[in-house]
Amino acid sequence: MAGGESPRQKMINMMYIVLIAMLALNVDTKVLKKFIMINDSFESTNSEKVIDNSKKIESIKSAVEDSGNRDEDVAVMKLSESVREKSNDLVNFMGEIKNTIIEETGGKDAKTGIKGYKNIDFVYSYMQKDEDGNGLRFGDELQNRINDFSSFVQDSVYKGDENSGIYDLARNADQIPMYQDDPPTDPSFTALNFGFGTSAGAGLATISQLQADVINLEIKALDKLAATVGAADLKFDVVSLTTLPEQKVVAAGAKYKTQLFLSAASSAIVPVMTAGGDTLEVANGRGSYEFIAQGGQYDRDGLSKQNYVGTISVTLPGGRDTTFVDTVEYFVARPVIQIQSASVQALYLNCGNEIQVNVPALGSEYNPTFSANGGDVQKGSKAGQITIIPKSKNVNLRVSNAGNFIGSQTFGVRQIPAPEIKARVRGKDIDLKNGIAANTPSFSLDAVADASFAEFLPKDARFQVREAEIILARAGRGVATRRINTRNVNLNQLPGRRKGDNIVIEIKKVARANFRGEVEDFKNFAPRVITIPLN
Repeated sequence: MAGGESPRQKMINMMYIVLIAMLALNVDTKVLKKFIMINDSFESTNSEKVIDNSKKIESIKSAVEDSGNRDEDVAVMKLSESVREKSNDLVNFMGEIKNTIIEETGGKDAKTGIKGYKNIDFVYSYMQKDEDGNGLRFGDELQNRINDFSSFVQDSVYKGDENSGIYDLARNADQIPMYQDDPPTDPSFTALNFGFGTSAGAGLATISQLQADVINLEIKALDKLAATVGAADLKFDVVSLTTLPEQKVVAAGAKYKTQLFLSAASSAIVPVMTAGGDTLEVANGRGSYEFIAQGGQYDRDGLSKQNYVGTISVTLPGGRDTTFVDTVEYFVARPVIQIQSASVQALYLNCGNEIQVNVPALGSEYNPTFSANGGDVQKGSKAGQITIIPKSKNVNLRVSNAGNFIGSQTFGVRQIPAPEIKARVRGKDIDLKNGIAANTPSFSLDAVADASFAEFLPKDARFQVREAEIILARAGRGVATRRINTRNVNLNQLPGRRKGDNIVIEIKKVARANFRGEVEDFKNFAPRVITIPLN
């Protein structure tokens, strides 16, 4: 069938096919009555569709008048009237055939609608007649008239388009896929639809179905023609308010400027939109385009001028393709990189300098990656949180976002300040001028980090004396020597100490634990020699 069928009518068609098959099995009169019910359903639906098609013609006429009766629109109107006339003539012709079947099989009946619904002789003999003497059965002439209408629609409305989906409505069995595996002996349209033993009720239902096919094809043709009225016009029926602000972020005290205007689109036209060479998804006449902005060649104001080409291609109702093209300019602002750190001016060599790098302009899109020349970079748990480990005098930190380079920041690198070696008794610094009692049992050697360095990088400010030589000196010469590998000095290992002697300490090795917990020898420390008098 040719389109326009409702679910109800599709169900009727299926019931009809089933009943035709049951008829071939010589079923009883209860089944034969079903054909009358199917015929009534077809006739009811067909009547409604005929009324709808007449209204469509009036709508087309009104649209043509509203458009000023342009020649191309008037031609569409006349063709739609011709389709309606030919369909109506053909449906009426088949209506006369049904009237003949009813009258020749006993007329109408109050209960069944037709007295001779069980008659299985008249329909077959009637369709086999050659009434015009042209060698064609009446059933074959009916087939030709129906298919002439199909050809008319295909040629005039669809201009011979092979993809229109239009085909002959009255087909032989060998033209129908369901019969290809098991074709009947006589595959003709007449034998297939009005063969020997066809009851009057089945004949009526068959012709009503053919009427429905013709009316459905008419619906499809009129819908096609109605869509071409006003083909030269682009009619907008989706209208909305659109704002175009000069900027979306405004500082307090600054002016907010925008433009308000109406934007319109046509729901009947689905445009193809591209931007920057990408095809966009279109919804309600609008295409959404997003990309990662890339700068380069910034001017003195920190702006980089960029552009992309946007296109909108529409096929107007008349089939004419139109493409609108525009080059859209925009400016990319150089992102401002903000560095937050305990010491921003310089970093410390071989230390874990923790830094927070922010680019406020990127907002929620901020997902940075980092690289460095002159050092290593470790990424932290939060966006922009990094640790820089300098390896040279300067470190150049490069910041990118979503694979796009944003900018760089260069840092100077400081040497780690020398820790001060202090001798202490029970945590209290020894007064090197007055010394300690000769019988003092022990003291410690502590490597104390520079106060500011320890404040900035406490994890890297952990020093320890690892080796020292302890000399008991008397009258300017050493009388006993001990080498230690710990910060704690046991004076009991230097027996014979007495008032007037000196303890001379030569620091041999100091170690530092870095932020990773790794221990390294540290060469820069002071003092290297400490003298403690005994009293």
